[in-house]
Amino acid sequence: MTPEQFARLKIVFQEALDQPIEVRRAWLREECGGDTALLREAESLLRTFDTAGDFLEEPAQVDPGDLDTLPPGTRIGSYQIREEIGRGGMGVVYLADDVRLGRRVALKALPASVAMQQDLRERLRREARAAATISHPAVAVVYALEEAGDQLFMASEYVQGHTLRSVIAQGPLPPERARSIAIDIAGALSAAHQAGVIHRDLKPENVLIKSDGSVKVVDFGIAHVEGPDVSRLTRTGFALGTPAYMAPEQLLGGTIDPRADVYAWGVVLSEMLQGHHPLDRATTATPTKQIARPWTTIINRCLQPDPTARPNARELVTALGSEPFPHLHSGAEVAEGTTPSRWWWEFHQGMAALIYWLMVIPAWYARGHIGGTVGRAFFITLLASVIVAANLRLHLWFTSRFYESELTSVHDRSGRWIRVADWVFAATLIAGGLLISDERSPLTILLPSVAIGAVVAFMLIEPVTARAAFGSRTLRGEPL
Repeated sequence: MTPEQFARLKIVFQEALDQPIEVRRAWLREECGGDTALLREAESLLRTFDTAGDFLEEPAQVDPGDLDTLPPGTRIGSYQIREEIGRGGMGVVYLADDVRLGRRVALKALPASVAMQQDLRERLRREARAAATISHPAVAVVYALEEAGDQLFMASEYVQGHTLRSVIAQGPLPPERARSIAIDIAGALSAAHQAGVIHRDLKPENVLIKSDGSVKVVDFGIAHVEGPDVSRLTRTGFALGTPAYMAPEQLLGGTIDPRADVYAWGVVLSEMLQGHHPLDRATTATPTKQIARPWTTIINRCLQPDPTARPNARELVTALGSEPFPHLHSGAEVAEGTTPSRWWWEFHQGMAALIYWLMVIPAWYARGHIGGTVGRAFFITLLASVIVAANLRLHLWFTSRFYESELTSVHDRSGRWIRVADWVFAATLIAGGLLISDERSPLTILLPSVAIGAVVAFMLIEPVTARAAFGSRTLRGEPL
C-alpha cells in the first residue's frame, strides 16, 4: 500500500466512523465504489474497531462520570491531595504534595470502583515501570507506584504548562519553534526506544510545553515494554492508541515496534507546521500552509506505510539537529516546495555535469591531434576528472531533490573531491589546447575557452547560487 492509498484509507475510515452504526457498512460500500482493495481494507479496520471498541478512542477508557473525586486533603501514603487537575482514559489525575520530600507531584489514580479490573491495574503498573526506565529531560519522571487498599496510584513529575494541542490550535508554529519541539520529542522517543519502551499513543495532547519552552512527553498509559519476560496485555486484533496518529500496522491491530512512534511523530510534526492534522477533512476545501521540502521529505519518510522504510528516532534527532538545517524559512514555495533560488542552484549542478560529460567528445578528438602517450594521458586525466566532478554533482542534485535532509552529509563527503576535480578538469583542457600541434584546429580555441568558463562557473557563479539558495551560510564552511 502506497502512502497515498493509506491516506485515502484513513480518510474513508474516519468518515465511516462518523456515520450511524446501522448504515456504516452500506455507506462504506457506496463511498469506495469499485475500489475493492480500499473497501476490503476499510472493512478490516471497521472489524478491528468493533472488536477493540473504546480502546481505539482512548486507551483503557474509563467513563469519567463513574469516577469519584477524592477531596482535597486526602492522604494517600506520603502524598496529600491538593486538587483534581484532569481525568481521562486511565482515571483521575491529582495535584498532590509529597510530604516526605516537600515537592509537588502529579498523582494518577485508578479508583476502587474499577481497580478490581486486573487489566487496568496491570496497565497502570506497566506505565510506571515503562516510564521509570527512561532517562531523558523531555520525559516526565516517574517517582513511585503506590497501592492503598484496592487503589493504585502513580506519582510522577508535576509539569506546569500547556499541551501542544493548545499551541497548535493558535495556528502553525514558526519552523524554528516546530524544529525545537520536534527534536525534543524525537529525543524522548529515542531514549524510550533504547529502554525497550514504545509509547504507542504519541499525540499533541501527550506533549506538554512548560513556561520556559521546554518539552515533556507524558502518558505512557498504553506503553508496550519489549523483553522476553513481558506478557502481552493486548490480544490479536486489538489496536491501542488514537486512530488519527496510528501507523498502519498499529491501526490494523498487528505487531508493532518503535517505528509506530515514528509514524505518530511525523503526523505531529505535520500538524505543528500546518496548524491542522494532515487528514483533517475541514481543511481540504481551503488553502493550506505550504511546507518547505526538507520538512516534507522527513514527514513523508515517517509516514511510509511500510515500517522498514521509516527512519528511527535517533536518525530524526540527527536530521533536525544538524546545523544548519536547510530551508527553515516559512515564505511561499513554488512547485513541489522548491524556491526559485534553490531551483537555480540545482540547475547549475545539473548543467555543469552535462557540460563536463559533453566535453569528453572533443577531448577524444584532441587526443588524436596530440598523439602518442601524451595524448592518451591527456584523455584519461580529463575523463577521470569528469567522472568525479560530474557524477558527484549529479549526486548532489539528486539528494537535493529527493533526500534533502541528507544534503549536508552528502556535501561534506563530496565537496572537496568536486573542487579538486574541477581544477583538474580546467587545467587539463588548457593543457590540451596548448599541446595540439595544428594551430588551425578549432579545438585549440574550444578547450581553453571551456576551461576558463568552468573556472568562472565554479569560482564565481556557483557560490552565488549557493548563497541565494541556502543563505549566507555554507555547509561546514565550504560553498555548496
